[in-house]
Amino acid sequence: MTSFYPFLAIILLWLAAYTDMTRRLIRNWVSLAVLLLFILYATFTSVPLDIMGHILWAGTLFGLMLVGFALGKIGGGDVKLATVVMLWAGPGAGPEFLVITALCGGLLALFIVIPILRMIHEWASSPFLKYGLMTEEGLSPSVPYGVAIAAGGTVALSRIPLQGMG
Repeated sequence: MTSFYPFLAIILLWLAAYTDMTRRLIRNWVSLAVLLLFILYATFTSVPLDIMGHILWAGTLFGLMLVGFALGKIGGGDVKLATVVMLWAGPGAGPEFLVITALCGGLLALFIVIPILRMIHEWASSPFLKYGLMTEEGLSPSVPYGVAIAAGGTVALSRIPLQGMG
């Protein structure tokens, strides 16, 4: 039964990815539900867990991402979702989660930035502000990082029922 909790969490991650792609919004209830699923899993699993290790990894990631949020480089929904996924991943799958999330986020950024650069080249004689491609500060592409978090989280959480969590 406890292997059902990571499965539900993965479904919620992809729901968050979808809303991030379509609305650039990750709802708080999704992150809270993923957190609740971890608490249920940790409570009812027979696999021994290093709960403090999981909390330490999640807290560290939260602190690092909070800096990005304060600088306006990452959204609050991304911070919350990545933190609860790291709580699931912990020391066992945390590094894998980070690497896969970073690689997917980089690829996603390329898919968003390259077409924008192409559009700028095509419309070089047009005012950039008219097309919403630039703000007063420069380019304004938004990367739905929830997709990358969902990809990294799917890999990390799919290992949980087989290996425990660290």
